Amino acid sequence: MPEKKSDIVRRLVTDGEYKKALRIAKDFRLGISKADSEAVKRGYECMLYPGTYAQLGIDTDKAVESGISTLSRLYGGGCV
Repeated sequence: MPEKKSDIVRRLVTDGEYKKALRIAKDFRLGISKADSEAVKRGYECMLYPGTYAQLGIDTDKAVESGISTLSRLYGGGCV
């Protein structure tokens, strides 16, 4: 039986591979609030394009931290 995406995200969070976990979880729609979904998406986007988001006035370090914290809260691994 293939591994579910949510199980993959849990494993990646446990292993500390947050960028990979965020890449998968940013597309989740079921079982995640709109605010949590936005935090995960923004965290991933800020990892990929920090300069662009900084120009928009967004604190990229804070956005990444928020995305990882949300992911950890939802999928285990504790808070960062």
